[in-house]
Amino acid sequence: MTTKTKKRLNNFLVVPLVILLSGLLRAVIVNMFVMPFEFATSGVTGIGVLIEHAVPWFSAGYTTLILNFPLLVLAFIYIGKKFTLISGIAIVFSAIGMIVMKQFDVPTYAGGEPIFAALIAGVLSGVGFVMMIRIGGSTGGSDIIAMLIHKKYSATNISWYVYGVDALIIFASIFVFNRGGHSTVASVMTPVFMALTEEFSHAMIGDVILTGFKTALKYEIITDEPEELSSEIMTKLGRGVTCTEVTGMYSHDKRSLLVCVIRKRQLSEFNKILKKYPNAFAYLISTREVIGKGFSN
Repeated sequence: MTTKTKKRLNNFLVVPLVILLSGLLRAVIVNMFVMPFEFATSGVTGIGVLIEHAVPWFSAGYTTLILNFPLLVLAFIYIGKKFTLISGIAIVFSAIGMIVMKQFDVPTYAGGEPIFAALIAGVLSGVGFVMMIRIGGSTGGSDIIAMLIHKKYSATNISWYVYGVDALIIFASIFVFNRGGHSTVASVMTPVFMALTEEFSHAMIGDVILTGFKTALKYEIITDEPEELSSEIMTKLGRGVTCTEVTGMYSHDKRSLLVCVIRKRQLSEFNKILKKYPNAFAYLISTREVIGKGFSN
């Protein structure tokens, strides 16, 4: 079997499975963790949760379908057919899941700790988001809006638009949810804090899965002893070092600039090596992703 055939077979088997799991995961999040504790998630799903709370017979699944439809049309026109197809099927699965789970009154996390409900919802949401990103789709709603804005204004920081929309939805929950019928600060703000907790855990788990396992630390060191320091780094840490000659503009002295990328777990050992060279000047830069020899596994 050729590599090309294997890739096609993998796509044929994996992509539908990921779409199904992502869609059902969204339904589980809403029905088992979000609705029982009365807090809104971000995006279209959050709007659906608010509407379902206000109108109990109208499932968040219906809102998900209605509000995502025009966004999918725009995505088809401006982003691409494959993206729209993958995202659309996942949205339909999630909407159907929400509707069916509501009808059959499936078990929920009600009675558990609210903070754990928000954290679990965020973690599962982040996993579903990454799954869809990996296969070239999205979970719909604000993700599609962000991509449309980025398509039109590529130099714009779209994160602020997404955060703005999500913030409006989350703070709208102040006027929808009122715990126990008492207008205390706790009853009003608890849904907001839970929503923010869900958003934070969603963002963190998504970031960790997408780039967290490939992050590293980059050291740049100015030294008069490049050979000795480089040799010790390469011998003890097994990391390569690049050396460049530099000139200090104040003293005009010639020195060496060493560049080295290490794993985070090697930071303590690296600092021990640097302490042996008190005349060296070093600074640390966190890198989002490292690909290449020594970092591919």
